[in-house]
Order: sequence, then C-alpha cells, then structure tokens
Amino acid sequence: MIFVVDLDDTVCLTAEYSLNYIVNFIKKNNLPYKQISSNARFAEKNFDWSMEEALAWYKEYGDQMMAEFPCVDYAVEFLQAIHNKNSKTVIATARTTDWHTDPEKITKNWLSENKIPYDKIYFGRADKQQICEEVGADCFIDDDVNIVKKVVDHFASIKKPIKVFLMTSEFNKELECPNGAIRVQSFKDIAKALNIDLEQSRNLN
Repeated sequence: MIFVVDLDDTVCLTAEYSLNYIVNFIKKNNLPYKQISSNARFAEKNFDWSMEEALAWYKEYGDQMMAEFPCVDYAVEFLQAIHNKNSKTVIATARTTDWHTDPEKITKNWLSENKIPYDKIYFGRADKQQICEEVGADCFIDDDVNIVKKVVDHFASIKKPIKVFLMTSEFNKELECPNGAIRVQSFKDIAKALNIDLEQSRNLN
C-alpha cells in the first residue's frame, strides 16, 4: 500500500505545543490575547493578529518549534509498522520558507530523530489530491477537513478507491467529517481499521 500522510496535527502535536510560544510572543510584543476562533488552523485567524504579526511569530519561533514537536500517540509505531510491511510512506506537508527559515532541513532531521521512516516527502502548499494521484495513494491521512474533502471528492470524480482518514485535532474536533472519510482519534484507530499490528512493530524496533 502507498500512504500519503500529513505532519502537523496529524503525526506531531503542533497546535497544543505551539501555545506556549504564542503566549511568549504576545507578552514580548504587548499584543492582545484575544482568540477569535477556536477551530482556525493559523495564528492570524485564531487570534486577533495581523498577517504581519503572525508572520513575525512564525519567523521567530517556527524553526525551533518544528524541531521540538512531540509525536502524537502511536504515530511512530504505525509508520514503522507499515514500513515493516513494505508499504510506502509519502509525507505531504505545507511547511514552506514563507513561514519558516529552513523547513526541509529541520523536518528531515526531526523525522530522523523520531525514527520515522518515509519514502518521499513533499513541501509546500501543493494540492494534496494531486500528490495522492501522482504517487498512486491507497490511503490518505490528514487533519484538515477542507483538504480531506478535496481528496475524497477528487478520487470519487475519477472513480478510484482510496481510504481517507481525518485525524481528530484541536482545530477540527467540532467540525463535521466529510462524507467518504473516516474520523479517527489516533493512529491506533487507523491500525485497527487496516488490521495492522502495532505491538509487533514495537517489538521489532
């Protein structure tokens, strides 16, 4: 099988971990701590910030946060398990130099440090449905409801089967899961749905 997998708030805990850096930035720059949305994915939409303020925050703390993000439960075990079963993992992340200094180097170092195997990685805001089609994906995992819907709709339009999982995150927990996708709470749920033995992978590694 070929898996296309998102990183932020799918494999790693981005939103929760970032909060301390947001608080520090607000205090340092005397900004209002006013949350205007509880399910927005980006700081400039989550808080009453301008785009310039959000960009300054990402530039100041983005690289450091990326290097420190913890993995979500069972993410490493799952990705190691599918690797051990000779499946392919393609990582598709929207991280770009617009918002970070060196996302490719830091992300690849983070993957190595966390012993996460992968076969290919895409950076930037390319359409993930096109990435899935290009690599011949059998399974797609992401936490962004809009992206998940686009993938579901695209593969329905070309009449090609694909399993699509919506990983529950702080941003999407109150949003409706698109028809054709499966909402999961963790990689353990995905492993159960696909009959993948995580304990066997843990013992092998």
